[in-house]
Amino acid sequence: MTNAVTGFKLVLSFALLSAGPAFTQTATPESTPEATTTAPVAHVYVQTTKGINVYDATATGKLTLVEGSSFADTGQMEGSNGSYLISVGTDYLHTYKIESDGGVGKQVSEINTQSYSGSECGDTAGLDSFLDHSGKYFYVQLSGIFYGGSVTCVAWQSYKVESNGALKFLGSVHYNGSAGHDATSTTGPTVSSNDKFAYGVFAEFAGYSDTSFSTLARPADGALDVNWNFTDKGPATDPNTPGGPWFFFPMLVQADPASHLAVALLNTSFSSCCDVYGSLQLASYTINDTTGSISSSNTWEDMPTSAIVNISNMKMSASGKLLAVAGAPGLQIFHFNGAAPITSYSALLLPTVNIDQLAWDNTNHLYALSYSTGELYVYTVTPTSISEAPGSPYKVANAYGLNGLVVVPKL
Repeated sequence: MTNAVTGFKLVLSFALLSAGPAFTQTATPESTPEATTTAPVAHVYVQTTKGINVYDATATGKLTLVEGSSFADTGQMEGSNGSYLISVGTDYLHTYKIESDGGVGKQVSEINTQSYSGSECGDTAGLDSFLDHSGKYFYVQLSGIFYGGSVTCVAWQSYKVESNGALKFLGSVHYNGSAGHDATSTTGPTVSSNDKFAYGVFAEFAGYSDTSFSTLARPADGALDVNWNFTDKGPATDPNTPGGPWFFFPMLVQADPASHLAVALLNTSFSSCCDVYGSLQLASYTINDTTGSISSSNTWEDMPTSAIVNISNMKMSASGKLLAVAGAPGLQIFHFNGAAPITSYSALLLPTVNIDQLAWDNTNHLYALSYSTGELYVYTVTPTSISEAPGSPYKVANAYGLNGLVVVPKL
């Protein structure tokens, strides 16, 4: 099934904005196994070139390396439902049993994506994947087939995670480039709170970049399909912009637990045919739980602007009250207020550190991983306070991966 997506000519670049002070950081050596007297509030998984490091997180956010780390895996870790961990290789998907202490056990299943529909678009190397909220369904993107130097096919394959860890293929869906454009990829979607819809950003390329919302529907059988009922109403723009019309282009999307989306939008004006300038603002949208359509009551005047130069990651807290944004460089935290405008909270944290991965647990801990410094930062964040957890940052040598940080809450 295909979905034609159109957009406006866009060069993806971000304006350098002011940076605030960061919390003082004290480097610590890579953690070693130690006895714990209380049950962990979360297991934290970090992909490294030697395998997967697994950490117990306490109620204070302190991490302890689980004995046996680093655990061997094939491909790159992509997600865990608490019972099984899934990794993605160039062609194969692999599942591993999660042991009682959170450690990664032996492989229990593998499946070749090239044996099913969607493989005509390419392989899975370096592409996004995601689990739904239930952990029963896993989705992986395939792309890379080139014709005349351009990618022309993007597909999502759907799998059910069986009770024994085996992956059962359910079907595939295509995203093809619109007329005159070539499809490249879609970002790893975020799943709506009712588990019926998934939202990401669809990129095309035709000598310039285009972005639009990628919208998928997930029927009761778990297999993804294009959401043909989708419409979107974006925030109001400044009608008096000098230099020409103003457009918002989505960059990253995150769902809250109450039918809302946080969207990082590049606001741009065209001063001539193909010149673009603008900055990154954060908007809130409301999801129609029946159709999956989205709309925003925000305006260009009340949306906060990110202080991060190049945004690379955005994650919503379990409560839906906090939104973390990260990139090159830094980390910033905002208050998320449902349909109301997002509001600023922290200054720019870690202003000299590039942050690649973000994750939250269910007990107010935010985890931020930097591949370039090889450090994992842990913060305790509530709507009224932000503090760095004991022992943070933790040294993690040779961390990498498209989704190199996975947190599985235990509470």
